[in-house]
Amino acid sequence: MENDEPVCLATDVLQAHERLHLNLKRSHRHTDVFQKSVDTLDNLRDIKGVLDGSARNFDCPGVCEDHLLELRQQVLMHVPSSVSPENRQKFQDLIGKTFQGLEVLSAVLVTCPWYQASQDERGEQARHNVLFIVYLSLDHQFLAPVNQHVLNEKFVLDKGWLYAIELYHFVYAIVKGRTRCVEVLYCPDSAQLIQKDQWKQLRDQLNFSQVTKLRGYVEACKGQSVSGIGKKGKDGKFRLVESTTFHQFCNSFRLMNHLYNIFADLPPCTDPSQLLSLPDIAVRGKKLLYSLYKDPDVSKRDIFDLLVQWRDSVISGLKNLQYTNQQEMEEIIGKWQIETRLKGRKISVPKVLPDEHSSLTTQMQEIGGQVAKLQPEQIILIAQAGSHMYGLATPTSDVDFLVIYSEPCENVLGRCKEIKDNFESRGPSKLLEYGAYEARLFCEMLLKGSVVILELVFGENHNYMSSLWKELVNKRKSFLSEKGIQQYLGLIQNNLKMLERDKNGGASKDRKLLYQIFHKSDAVERMMNGDVPKVRCSGELWDFIMNIRTKPLENDFDRDVLLTKAKQKVDELFTRLAARKTRLKENMDFNVMTDWLLNVRGLKCLSNI
Repeated sequence: MENDEPVCLATDVLQAHERLHLNLKRSHRHTDVFQKSVDTLDNLRDIKGVLDGSARNFDCPGVCEDHLLELRQQVLMHVPSSVSPENRQKFQDLIGKTFQGLEVLSAVLVTCPWYQASQDERGEQARHNVLFIVYLSLDHQFLAPVNQHVLNEKFVLDKGWLYAIELYHFVYAIVKGRTRCVEVLYCPDSAQLIQKDQWKQLRDQLNFSQVTKLRGYVEACKGQSVSGIGKKGKDGKFRLVESTTFHQFCNSFRLMNHLYNIFADLPPCTDPSQLLSLPDIAVRGKKLLYSLYKDPDVSKRDIFDLLVQWRDSVISGLKNLQYTNQQEMEEIIGKWQIETRLKGRKISVPKVLPDEHSSLTTQMQEIGGQVAKLQPEQIILIAQAGSHMYGLATPTSDVDFLVIYSEPCENVLGRCKEIKDNFESRGPSKLLEYGAYEARLFCEMLLKGSVVILELVFGENHNYMSSLWKELVNKRKSFLSEKGIQQYLGLIQNNLKMLERDKNGGASKDRKLLYQIFHKSDAVERMMNGDVPKVRCSGELWDFIMNIRTKPLENDFDRDVLLTKAKQKVDELFTRLAARKTRLKENMDFNVMTDWLLNVRGLKCLSNI
């Protein structure tokens, strides 16, 4: 329970600044003082959000940094062949403390065998080691209502010597043929510091020749073996970049070794002992690298030329390579990932009620396109947007549907790549338009305060409402927030700017801009009082807006008269908002959306946050 006193104090300060900001907006709009006021307002909203508890957001996986220094020392002290049972236990204890609360599926001590083989002392051999960790996030993290960009940022930790990656990102990288991830999957047991049973199952299910013959892996080995140390000239030949370091040379030979192993049908080279069975040209390269480490004056160009010769000969032998079918690979990995994430649990998704099935199917077919291709149980909501939802439609009003649907949970849990989460069919030539949004994207848009999406939640009597939708709208008061008010105000102000800027916009466009200002202003008035807006108009507001929509724009409904009235309405609205003694919570309830999305996926709420 949040402490009431700090919230009240934060509210008082924020409302006082809202009044100051309103005054500055009228008198100092184009000054530095006004911009400082904007920044202060944002900061005060953030503070109030923290104090009222609504700033809670994505619960990203984190690491405890208390043991990182000791863990780094272990990483840079050992090569796989030097890890004793005691050392392994030490690694496991430190990893467990660092990744407390997360299930680590695999922890591998990654080395470059070409670099390691060229060093005489173990301390030098371990200098460029990386501890590579694959972990499993919790349901409420992996299935959170955030976009893939956020997951990419929060689910991958790269400290140079430590690289931790969530399971989805790892399987995505495998399917793409990322060389480092393939190395991790097929490294020797001596390099495996932790490997859970599920990890062993993946290694057993994927024959190395399937993975190394993925087109992405082959192309990565081809390109990266020279791209980091060479530049292609106008004649098409690669030439050495003079600043190339010894370690970069080792990495290039490592990748070249992988390419050769594809040709020789061998697993990726991840152990120095595997360098004993190389073709003569590679053996010469290995000797030159050892010489270069001892004597910096050894010709780098000779080493580079040797690498390019080896590369050209291997590529020539791979011309008729039969690539692995990527879709078949995704199916194998996807099924394994589902089982790993579910851990024996069953998915339970509500079914469409029998008496609704026929009507729902008919609506889906009428909308057509991609919507018609979905399964009825995937549909969460079908609604007519715009004037039809507001009860303000005229015979010339466009028919525009909004559809919320869910991707099957198996597809989400087992995905090896991003899933398209929306599709639209809109345009002036369309008799019927629609926009369809996957449940996760819908949640993200709702949390951001999208007016179109909020109106779906605040509206009633939509064309089709599933049990999941009804469950959500029972909590619609959770979505009353200051952020939502700001989004409504943003739309209102944008409409005013368009009307002022484009005075010859045309009657149809002007009518829509004007009626939306009055419609959204009514919603803001209700929200500031803690009430759910009435999306469907009635009474005097309906009469007034329908006159704007249908009567000639003259006399009392002249464009300029209505614009003046709209400005007065908005000015009064801002004044009343700044004069309030209380405020709504600054943000919508992230936990409510997370729990609902877990239910959409057919999983029990496990967020506990």
